[in-house]
Amino acid sequence: MKRKGIYLLSIVLFVMSSCDLLQQAEGARMLSNCEFKIQNLSDVRLAGVDVSGISNVSEINTLDVLAITNALLSNNLPLTFNLNLLVKNPNQQPASMNRLDWILFIDDMQMLDGSVNERFVAEPQGVGLLPVKINFNLSEVLKGETKDKIINTAIGLVDGSGQSARVMIKLKPSIMVGQHTLMYPKWLEVKHEFTAK
Repeated sequence: MKRKGIYLLSIVLFVMSSCDLLQQAEGARMLSNCEFKIQNLSDVRLAGVDVSGISNVSEINTLDVLAITNALLSNNLPLTFNLNLLVKNPNQQPASMNRLDWILFIDDMQMLDGSVNERFVAEPQGVGLLPVKINFNLSEVLKGETKDKIINTAIGLVDGSGQSARVMIKLKPSIMVGQHTLMYPKWLEVKHEFTAK
């Protein structure tokens, strides 16, 4: 009798783990039908100065201009922001991923790469928001460029000074199926041009 109980428990555990694997695989398949779109950039900071709401460079106060100038002169000009991705799921079932590798380009120049290591689920026939936190030294990435080019790249993301910035992010989602990581077979390119108003 005890052996039958252990045998039955083993079968139940096997079936449950198989169902979980099937759900994970189905979530990955659903992800292949999803649309990715850049919604916006938020919490944009240049050398620690919040430049999210500026409509012109002249709106930055004197102390903040001094902080940005000092950072630029020391070749340490951190640019941080959230790149907010909309994930539209047209499917009747949830689409999911466990990890998202990304490569960021601004004005056709590769800036950096990274990963989002949090599980994300896009609900059926819904739209989910996936923030990608970006943080890098703009002076280092644009080494050899003029100071004006460096500043214009940052300002073109957020202001109305006549600058514009083309942003592209390449995405490669992956999921866990059992103990194995399955990566999407190719990079997805998501583009957006932030045009000054």
